[in-house]
Amino acid sequence: MILFVFEGEKAEPIVFDSIRKLYLASEKVEVVKCKYDLPTLYAKLKASGYDVFRVLPLQENGIVLPEGARIDTLFSQIYLFFDYDFQNRMGLDRLNPILEEMLDFFDDETGNGKLYINYPMVESLKYTKELPDSNYCSYVVSRESCMKHEFKSDAEEFAYRRAKGYRFIDLKSTPLEELVENWNHLKFQNVSKAHYIVSGKYSLPTRKDEIGQKLIFDAQKNKYVNPNNEVSILNSFPIFLFDYFK
Repeated sequence: MILFVFEGEKAEPIVFDSIRKLYLASEKVEVVKCKYDLPTLYAKLKASGYDVFRVLPLQENGIVLPEGARIDTLFSQIYLFFDYDFQNRMGLDRLNPILEEMLDFFDDETGNGKLYINYPMVESLKYTKELPDSNYCSYVVSRESCMKHEFKSDAEEFAYRRAKGYRFIDLKSTPLEELVENWNHLKFQNVSKAHYIVSGKYSLPTRKDEIGQKLIFDAQKNKYVNPNNEVSILNSFPIFLFDYFK
């Protein structure tokens, strides 16, 4: 059984529903919506002695555990999806070390779990003017814009018509063949951009460890966050697909 953990209640489940039906239909999957951000998860983990299952709201998400079963043996893989929270008012001096520690802790889907980060948030998936978008590699967003809480609405406005409201990945509004093609484009764009952020090469890497989440975060800090107070817009769901099937 695979456990997916999401920060949000709305956008992430919409995106994952498309992935689940298209790519994971044969897998037994459970989903947890945390309703809190990464710093809050970090605080809960520290308070629990880093017991992942004690801090996740399993019962609140309708996950009923078999009586007497060891919870750590129920899930073969754990994946977590959270936003960078570039706008968090705690400041980057406090936020970035938290994220570094979390990426070190959640570095293996068969162990504690594998953490994927959206930059600056999950709405980055629809921040594309077309599919494919030849300019996708250049898109960035400033911390000032994120602190004004502008990115979510900006992404919806920027998105091309079919991407608005995530319609381009919705099975109810998009034919299957087009849906598969859209995910292929999204995967190429985001995986290639992750490779560019890390190495300067806009191309698909030959190995998934070339675009590990810690490598991406370190490159974001060194190339965008620290010098320019911005992040390179990037979505982790297509990167997850690349990793999962690589």
